[in-house]
Amino acid sequence: MRIVIGSARIDENGKNSGGKVGDNKQISSTNDTVGEVSLQCMYTHSKGWCVIRPIDITVANNIAYAMKIACDNKHIGYDQSNRLGIIIHGVDTVTDTECDCSSLVRACIKTATGKDVGDFTTGNEKTCLSKSKLFEKPFAYVNQKSTPIYNGDILVTKTRGHTAIVVSGNPRISNKTNFYPKYTGTSKSIVNALLSVGEKNTSIKQRKKIALANGFKAYSGKANENIFMLSLLKRGILKKG
Repeated sequence: MRIVIGSARIDENGKNSGGKVGDNKQISSTNDTVGEVSLQCMYTHSKGWCVIRPIDITVANNIAYAMKIACDNKHIGYDQSNRLGIIIHGVDTVTDTECDCSSLVRACIKTATGKDVGDFTTGNEKTCLSKSKLFEKPFAYVNQKSTPIYNGDILVTKTRGHTAIVVSGNPRISNKTNFYPKYTGTSKSIVNALLSVGEKNTSIKQRKKIALANGFKAYSGKANENIFMLSLLKRGILKKG
């Protein structure tokens, strides 16, 4: 099985900082594999991987999708000196900004859950994420047979180095009756989309319940929140409220 991970890797000059803002290496906005922030096949890191697994399956899928959005976004580049720009602008930014591997993981968690777990580096990532109560106890990755990894799993080196998110290859699946049918229409309105898949109550109160079921604890009906929920509905993984 082909496992794909996403991460912030290096700037356009092969350095940790000093490059132009935004992704100056990206050549494709779909499944980008060459950008400063991009996808790649999972590999065995020389320092070894630890796995940090989201407790909730929906949160895991949302984290994976958030990383996919970031990797295909030409506005997100790599620069350790300006690594917190991604926290301000988000993974779906249309403003050129920067990140590093750990701040991008933080942004994906924030997008997926509505909760900011706070700043961390690969040196203290396991401790920080464990304190958030969103993740299981970290464990060492051995191989796919002994310690299979799944979409939404966060990988971090055993010692300070690199972190990435599994975006494709091994989905975590729960009871499908808990999910809305896949939306195949063209409307950009979450209200209209929900109505079309059989949801009769599309009030803000009900949408808050739906958002909470999908890991969004601070839903307020903002455009970016609705767009993200609509993207889940289009993929058939929006959990019912």
